[in-house]
Amino acid sequence: MTSLDDLPLDTAPGDTTQVAPSAPSSPGPRVAVLVVLGAAVVAAGAWYFMAGRARSTAPAATASAATTTAPVTDTPPAVSTLPPLEQLDPYARELLATLGTSPLLLKWLATDDLVGAIATAIDKLAQGQSPARDLAVLRPTEGFAVARRGGGALVVPATYARYGPLVDTVAAIDSTRLAAAFTTLKPRIAEAYMKQGHPDGGFDQALAKAIAVVATTPDVPVDAALVPGTGGYAYADPAFEQLPAAQKHLIRMGPEHATRVRDAARRFGAALGAAPTANR
Repeated sequence: MTSLDDLPLDTAPGDTTQVAPSAPSSPGPRVAVLVVLGAAVVAAGAWYFMAGRARSTAPAATASAATTTAPVTDTPPAVSTLPPLEQLDPYARELLATLGTSPLLLKWLATDDLVGAIATAIDKLAQGQSPARDLAVLRPTEGFAVARRGGGALVVPATYARYGPLVDTVAAIDSTRLAAAFTTLKPRIAEAYMKQGHPDGGFDQALAKAIAVVATTPDVPVDAALVPGTGGYAYADPAFEQLPAAQKHLIRMGPEHATRVRDAARRFGAALGAAPTANR
């Protein structure tokens, strides 16, 4: 579990350990619509596609109320040719702003290189990696807490609440609108993907894998035991510990939150399959 991006879960004496999120590894606040993909997220999902202010007093079983969003307007008029990748932010920002008015969505839209960030998140998710270090602007401000039990530890259920605002944002996005916006931007997202170390392409396969990583994340019991690991904690059950880092990060959002993000990824995948292909 030490591979997850808001670890390490540093051990400390006492019955309960509060662990603050680690600092982002990159200087810029890059994000991915996986957050918004299911994110996806990513999309923020997802993916995603993953943070928000903690609600340390609320247990995971009591999910926060869905984020209220104002009625969205129609997407901006289509253009015959998308702006070049390096000039795409204003257009992408206007297009994606039609997905809702969540403060977290708007916070992400204020960052730079939106399409490049989406491509990065998809690339990482397709490889089973967590894109959290690239989602610094959406990172939880509260720490991750564990409670000691014997020689091991358990996640403190109330710590899941810190992901409530992000999950609400992801779940509130209409999958059909998201798929339409993504399809419009897809030629430039694929271009950014190629420039990020994939000159031979393969974006469609990477996108399918990224959605699948989120959508097929297994359920893990809320009381799954943790044991000390290198630099933090690991799952005591090898079946959980060997899961991809991206899935372990989603699991650490809490069972109810993970289910909502997983369902959002599935809806997005279905809507994307039904969306008309953009010729740009």
